[in-house]
Amino acid sequence: MLRVLRNPVLILCAAGLAPLFAEEPKPAPETPACHTWHWRHRDRSEFAWQVQANMPAKELGTALDHTTGLGLGVQWNRYFKDGLSRRTRLEWNVFPEGGPAGTPALKTKASNYVLSFDHLYHFSGQFKGPYVLAGLGGVRWFFDRTPASGPRVSSHTTKLAVTAGAGYRFNRALSAEVRYLVSSVDRTYDGNVLQASAGIRF
Repeated sequence: MLRVLRNPVLILCAAGLAPLFAEEPKPAPETPACHTWHWRHRDRSEFAWQVQANMPAKELGTALDHTTGLGLGVQWNRYFKDGLSRRTRLEWNVFPEGGPAGTPALKTKASNYVLSFDHLYHFSGQFKGPYVLAGLGGVRWFFDRTPASGPRVSSHTTKLAVTAGAGYRFNRALSAEVRYLVSSVDRTYDGNVLQASAGIRF
């Protein structure tokens, strides 16, 4: 009878002492909060559409009678730490035909393709808030010029494009920015454009 009782007592004692010798589980390493801009929590890259209004300036503005053009584009964004990012931007812009301008008077219609490589700096270091940008690329211009009397003349040229601007990112999917593109059509013909753009991630 004593042997029968002894075994259950030993089992209960062993069960009670076992937790004292067991290794405590190690706490999981803390992960930085995902609301901050950190490369471990941001996708390395993302794509976005852009839609924009284009206001021609200088000689281009005069030739187009200062008519506002529209543009569509696509962006490829790559994010880095400390609020820095790089963006490849491809856009297509169309300007409606303006009234007669210059001597001789010409009606001008224009369009272009822009490929730009932009560097962005976000002041907050997060995916929300203000940022500034600078870009370097190229622009391919297409022109149709119609004199008061005579056939339409078409031309095209490729020039350097320099961009500077500022924007605001409301969240990861939506941003808005203003850019000033500096370009030329020939030595005495500036092709500068003020752009107001909205970007939507897809």
